[in-house]
Amino acid sequence: MTRLERLLSIALLLSARRRLRAEDLSEEFRVSLRTVYRDIRSLQETGFPIVGAAGDGYRLPPTTQLRPLAFDPAEAVALVMGARLLDSLVDSPLKGRLQSAIAKLEAVLTPEAIQRVAKIRDHLFIEPRARATGPLTVLLEAVNNRKVMAITYDGIARGERTRREIEPIGLVRYANVWLVPAYCRLRQDLRVFRADRIVETKLTEEEFKPRPGLTLQDYIKRCEEEVCASPSKTS
Repeated sequence: MTRLERLLSIALLLSARRRLRAEDLSEEFRVSLRTVYRDIRSLQETGFPIVGAAGDGYRLPPTTQLRPLAFDPAEAVALVMGARLLDSLVDSPLKGRLQSAIAKLEAVLTPEAIQRVAKIRDHLFIEPRARATGPLTVLLEAVNNRKVMAITYDGIARGERTRREIEPIGLVRYANVWLVPAYCRLRQDLRVFRADRIVETKLTEEEFKPRPGLTLQDYIKRCEEEVCASPSKTS
C-alpha cells in the first residue's frame, strides 16, 4: 500500500465516525507509530478536521459535515463492471474487498445510479475462471511495501519445487495467468514466476531497494521489444 492509499484509507475510516487509536492504525497498516503520527499530521495540514491525541485516539467532531462521494450513473456502472471483471481473476481475500467496496459504493449512489447498477447485474455475465490465481493479496502487499518474499515454487522447466527469496516488482496478467516479475536471489537475476505455481509464501520483514534496470516498466519495455519470456523457461 502506498502512502497516498494509506492516507485515503485513514480518512475513510475517520469518516465512518470511528475513534481510531494510533496503535490500531499501526497494526492495521503495518507501519510504525511514528509513521501514523506523521500521516495524521499530514491530514490535519490539508484541512481534514481531525481532533484527539495519540493516547486518546483520533476522530472527527460530531458537527463535521463531510461532502459525500458523487458518482454519476455511468461512472457507477463502470466501477461495478470493473469489479465484476476482477472478481473472476483474483483470490478470495481480494474478492471480499471488491464486494465490500461495491457495497460502500452503492450506499452513496443516487436512486438513478442504483437502478442502472441493478440492470447491469442482470445483463452482465462473466464466465468463472477455474484456474487457480495464486496468492495475489500477499503478492500485492509485497510489491507495494517492497518486502522480500520467501516462496516455494513449483517450477515447470525442471519439474521440481525450489525455495526462493524474491523481490517482486509487480503483477502482470498475460495469457490467462498472473505473472510475477521479480529479482530472484537464488538466480541473482530477473525471473518471471507464475502466481498459480507459488505453493507457499511468507512475507518477510526485510525491505528491498529498487534495483536499476529491474522495474516493472523495464520488464514491460523488454516484452514490447521481444516476445515476453515464458515463466517456464525463466524461473
